[in-house]
Amino acid sequence: MILKVLGAEISIASANTVANASLVRVINTGAAAVLNIANAGGVYANLTVTNTEPLIIQKSTSDTLTGANMRAAPIAFWTP
Repeated sequence: MILKVLGAEISIASANTVANASLVRVINTGAAAVLNIANAGGVYANLTVTNTEPLIIQKSTSDTLTGANMRAAPIAFWTP
């Protein structure tokens, strides 16, 4: 998989839109933890992310991600 990175990787220990991105690469740098996805109505989805497991999350641009020991970067897929 080839990714185009659109911005800097950041901590999502507190709720963050990750540069208002709709595609986000998330990686957990600690013990297994829960990733929460929320909108204005609150958390609408969550999943457990194991250590060093990279994920690609598709979300609305205003949705926030929160996860202990997790980092996230806004991305776009690139196809030749």
